[in-house]
Amino acid sequence: MEALFLIKKLISALLMPLPLGFVILLLAVFVFFQGYQRLAKGLGIGVIFIWFILSLSPVSQLIAAPLEYEFPKYNNKTVNYVVVLGGYHNSDERFPVSSLLSKTSLMRLSEGMRIYHLNPGAKLLLSGYKGNDVISNAEAMAKVAHAFGIPKDNIIMAEQPKDTAEEAAYWAHYLNNNMLKNQHFALVTSAMHIPRAMYLFQNQGLQPIPAPTAFRTGGHHGLNWHSWFPNAGSLTLIESAWHEYLGRIWAAMHA
Repeated sequence: MEALFLIKKLISALLMPLPLGFVILLLAVFVFFQGYQRLAKGLGIGVIFIWFILSLSPVSQLIAAPLEYEFPKYNNKTVNYVVVLGGYHNSDERFPVSSLLSKTSLMRLSEGMRIYHLNPGAKLLLSGYKGNDVISNAEAMAKVAHAFGIPKDNIIMAEQPKDTAEEAAYWAHYLNNNMLKNQHFALVTSAMHIPRAMYLFQNQGLQPIPAPTAFRTGGHHGLNWHSWFPNAGSLTLIESAWHEYLGRIWAAMHA
């Protein structure tokens, strides 16, 4: 299972726009020296043109926005549990607890804690494995949640799941084993990630209430002349969206 997980991550990384583009450029160099100069030039120009288009803010927003607005924000429906999916963290004794989580993980946890406080008696369910860190992402989130006043008794951690599919299977098993399958629970994760997460949890027979957060598109910024200049932020947004589209395809293939 560990080997399959690593292979999946490697393939996913290679299919991102930047790595895939570099692979095509290497192919272009190879075919150039094989005497196919026109093909090589076409491949090279094509890659650079696509990178340019994808690095424009209007294009990246157009591609990412359908993911983020497939589900509405949390609608204040009463829940018994708040499931917050794992993200990234970096533990270092020199950091204050507020710097333990990545920006995205902190926003996920913040939304989870907000929903928790709206539902007296609810439990906060945190998941995420440790990767290369000394503590798991679930434990990192629990430390931050406790620092913000949530009692340890109201926090349940899942430190084994390595990805969203494993998180969905873990929480389905937990709720079934504790005869809580029909309990209402909110599913908190990044807005771009919520469509895939909902799909995977529903495939486990669960009906979570979506609670997207950490939006990266939308707002009232409008377009200006800066929007038509390439920027690294747009490429980062494209990579995140492309990762989710690929993840949804992978999930559908293994449903």
